[in-house]
Amino acid sequence: MIKILTCFGHRLTGRSLNPNTLIISELGHASAASMRELKTKYEKRHCPIAMAMKRIFSVMYRQMMGDIVPFQPFGYRFDLESQLDASTVKTAIRKRKKRWLEPTNGPRGWILGPFICLWYSAFDRYGPMLFGVISSRRQGASIRGLAGSDLNGVIMFSLLIPLMAFIVFQLISSGQASTRQLVVIALVFMVGGPLIYWSAHKDRREAEPLVRFLHDTVTISGKALRTRPPKGVIRSDLVLIIAGEQFEGPPTTEALHDSLLNVGPRAFVILEAGPETYLQTAFQDGNYVIEMREGDSQHHFSAVSGKFTSSSETAPNETFNFDEVREIFLAYATGSSMPRWLRWERIPMPT
Repeated sequence: MIKILTCFGHRLTGRSLNPNTLIISELGHASAASMRELKTKYEKRHCPIAMAMKRIFSVMYRQMMGDIVPFQPFGYRFDLESQLDASTVKTAIRKRKKRWLEPTNGPRGWILGPFICLWYSAFDRYGPMLFGVISSRRQGASIRGLAGSDLNGVIMFSLLIPLMAFIVFQLISSGQASTRQLVVIALVFMVGGPLIYWSAHKDRREAEPLVRFLHDTVTISGKALRTRPPKGVIRSDLVLIIAGEQFEGPPTTEALHDSLLNVGPRAFVILEAGPETYLQTAFQDGNYVIEMREGDSQHHFSAVSGKFTSSSETAPNETFNFDEVREIFLAYATGSSMPRWLRWERIPMPT
């Protein structure tokens, strides 16, 4: 059985319209040709124009309701407080972060004096990054800073703007600037600049695994969640697969916690109970999407959260935070009942 990672531009549910969404699909024994054929059939079945229009109207609705966040090309602000002193906070982070060149994805970086810098991948230099300051307070320490997508690239581009303005001024003053040169420079900064800033703003939540890591390492609530035991005993016959690599030995509470904590862009976690039977999750907009399969393609489900009663129903949500995905995975692993706020919707798989 081969697990195949595919990017069709949206999840197999057809509900997610994020073009950067990572799709995980268990397709059994599939060749490259059959994968291309499946992709073609699926794209014909689901109209991309209709989905794009749905996305546009969704944004328009959010604008009318005042739900649009500020423009944040340099990342979003985070502020964490710890009961530990600043020195102990630094030691705890250094102990748990990955080595710079460790091939598996996860937080790595450096701490120099009060400054901290973390990034997600050893190979993707344009990936998520976090800058912060560790400072002492009356009772413990705090970490404040910015987390976003490709912060180093955005900062370098921003620093180039005044430099290029100075160079252009010098060229014009000396009479050495040609019309063609000025047009090229103007296009690069007037077209490329907005695209770079918009892309950084759109993908800023890719840095969420880095903030989650700090929260899990230094805060009281993070440590409490890490040590919270499951409601039952984790089945020893389960197989834990992290980004395509099988975890050695039966999964443990700590292994599940850490694997889910590190889920970021282009990463996924699968908890397999048998052939064509598994629970899986992937990264989406700083949160998680969850799917479950029970034997075959006709029993493939997407997780939806929301409070459902006989008289009312809140708006369903197809993404989950870390606490929620951890609870769902531990419930699946122990065979205990799923959370009451969770329901499963069948995914119409292509034939």
